[in-house]
Amino acid sequence: MKKARISESISTHDMRFKFGRVLRAVRQGRSLTLTYRNKPLARIVPVSSVTELSPNDPIFRLDEISEPIGPLTNAEIDAAVYGA
Repeated sequence: MKKARISESISTHDMRFKFGRVLRAVRQGRSLTLTYRNKPLARIVPVSSVTELSPNDPIFRLDEISEPIGPLTNAEIDAAVYGA
Protein backbone atom coordinates (compact mmCIF):
# COMPACT_ATOMS: atom_id res chain seq x y z
CA MET A 1 0.00 0.00 0.00
CA LYS A 2 1.42 3.39 -1.04
CA LYS A 3 1.50 6.29 1.37
CA ALA A 4 -0.41 9.37 0.29
CA ARG A 5 2.00 12.18 -0.42
CA ILE A 6 1.25 15.41 1.36
CA SER A 7 2.22 18.60 -0.47
CA GLU A 8 3.54 21.47 1.62
CA SER A 9 5.48 24.67 0.94
CA ILE A 10 8.78 25.87 2.37
CA SER A 11 10.59 29.11 1.60
CA THR A 12 14.21 29.19 0.49
CA HIS A 13 14.98 31.11 3.67
CA ASP A 14 13.39 28.48 5.93
CA MET A 15 15.06 25.68 4.02
CA ARG A 16 18.49 27.10 4.82
CA PHE A 17 17.83 26.86 8.53
CA LYS A 18 15.53 23.81 8.68
CA PHE A 19 17.17 21.48 6.17
CA GLY A 20 17.16 18.55 8.62
CA ARG A 21 13.38 18.85 8.94
CA VAL A 22 13.05 18.96 5.15
CA LEU A 23 15.03 15.71 4.83
CA ARG A 24 12.89 14.00 7.48
CA ALA A 25 9.69 15.12 5.73
CA VAL A 26 10.87 13.81 2.35
CA ARG A 27 11.99 10.51 3.90
CA GLN A 28 8.45 10.16 5.28
CA GLY A 29 7.06 10.47 1.74
CA ARG A 30 6.03 14.11 1.84
CA SER A 31 6.48 16.35 -1.22
CA LEU A 32 7.47 19.98 -0.72
CA THR A 33 7.17 23.06 -2.89
CA LEU A 34 10.18 25.33 -2.53
CA THR A 35 9.16 28.99 -2.76
CA TYR A 36 11.13 32.17 -3.34
CA ARG A 37 9.41 35.45 -2.51
CA ASN A 38 6.12 33.56 -2.12
CA LYS A 39 6.29 32.13 -5.65
CA PRO A 40 6.80 28.43 -6.41
CA LEU A 41 10.38 27.74 -7.49
CA ALA A 42 10.92 23.96 -7.36
CA ARG A 43 9.46 20.66 -6.17
CA ILE A 44 11.21 18.41 -3.67
CA VAL A 45 9.79 14.91 -4.00
CA PRO A 46 10.82 11.56 -2.54
CA VAL A 47 12.48 9.14 -4.92
CA SER A 48 10.54 5.94 -5.34
CA SER A 49 12.44 3.00 -3.90
CA VAL A 50 10.71 0.62 -6.29
CA THR A 51 12.27 0.54 -9.72
CA GLU A 52 9.83 -0.48 -12.39
CA LEU A 53 11.42 -2.23 -15.34
CA SER A 54 9.84 -2.96 -18.64
CA PRO A 55 9.95 -6.66 -19.50
CA ASN A 56 11.41 -5.66 -22.88
CA ASP A 57 14.12 -3.37 -21.49
CA PRO A 58 17.15 -4.02 -23.73
CA ILE A 59 19.67 -3.17 -21.02
CA PHE A 60 18.55 -6.06 -18.87
CA ARG A 61 18.18 -8.37 -21.86
CA LEU A 62 21.62 -7.88 -23.43
CA ASP A 63 22.62 -11.41 -22.42
CA GLU A 64 19.57 -12.81 -24.23
CA ILE A 65 20.14 -10.62 -27.27
CA SER A 66 23.80 -11.64 -27.59
CA GLU A 67 23.41 -15.32 -26.60
CA PRO A 68 23.01 -16.97 -30.01
CA ILE A 69 25.66 -14.88 -31.79
CA GLY A 70 28.26 -14.32 -29.08
CA PRO A 71 29.56 -10.99 -27.77
CA LEU A 72 27.95 -7.86 -29.15
CA THR A 73 29.96 -5.13 -30.84
CA ASN A 74 29.78 -1.57 -29.52
CA ALA A 75 27.55 -0.61 -32.44
CA GLU A 76 25.17 -3.48 -31.67
CA ILE A 77 25.02 -2.52 -27.99
CA ASP A 78 24.29 1.11 -28.97
CA ALA A 79 21.53 -0.09 -31.29
CA ALA A 80 20.00 -2.21 -28.50
CA VAL A 81 20.26 0.56 -25.91
CA TYR A 82 19.38 3.61 -27.98
CA GLY A 83 17.19 1.97 -30.60
CA ALA A 84 19.44 3.13 -33.43
